[in-house]
Amino acid sequence: MQTFIKRSRLPLVVGVIAAALIFSDSLIAPLFLPGSTGAVFAWMAFVSWTVFAVSPKADRLKSFPGYVIGFLAANSIVLIGNFIGQFTSFNIINITIGALFGVFIVNVIIMYFEYAKRFFLDSLPGIFVGISLTFSGAGIGLPPLDFKLLLLIIIYGALGHACAIAMGAYVKHLERADAATATDAATVTAQASADSKGSD
Repeated sequence: MQTFIKRSRLPLVVGVIAAALIFSDSLIAPLFLPGSTGAVFAWMAFVSWTVFAVSPKADRLKSFPGYVIGFLAANSIVLIGNFIGQFTSFNIINITIGALFGVFIVNVIIMYFEYAKRFFLDSLPGIFVGISLTFSGAGIGLPPLDFKLLLLIIIYGALGHACAIAMGAYVKHLERADAATATDAATVTAQASADSKGSD
């Protein structure tokens, strides 16, 4: 029973953090989608939380320009695809050749960003999260070119980071508490051994 309780500490706290995230979403979402009820955009924060759960502070900070670049990159894919689509309607298994070229060109350019070693470019996870969330916005009626979607990505990206920071802080608290318990147990054992030798 004691082992079960010990192992349940982190899952329970993560559950509380996730519930707080959903509650926050219920307050924020109606500002962007009037009349919406329940969790609408929380999935954006969960993506950010998952990707940057154990990342250092510097990587979390770099993710924000990454989100913006990802948003612009996703729109570049759409624009390149539409541009090429004006000249050909050739498809490969229902995928337009324009879309394929758009994805290819943009991803090649993004991968070169890693060599730039600049704060605002050097966040491939943030960039690809920004791209994925931009395209995912279509599922809730927000097209890639809608800058409202960029604002949502930044807001919920920040919420995701807040969740990751809270979880990380609690993990460190548990580590300190377990270390202190182990130290106390070792002290008690050593004292008991010393007392035993003294009585002999």
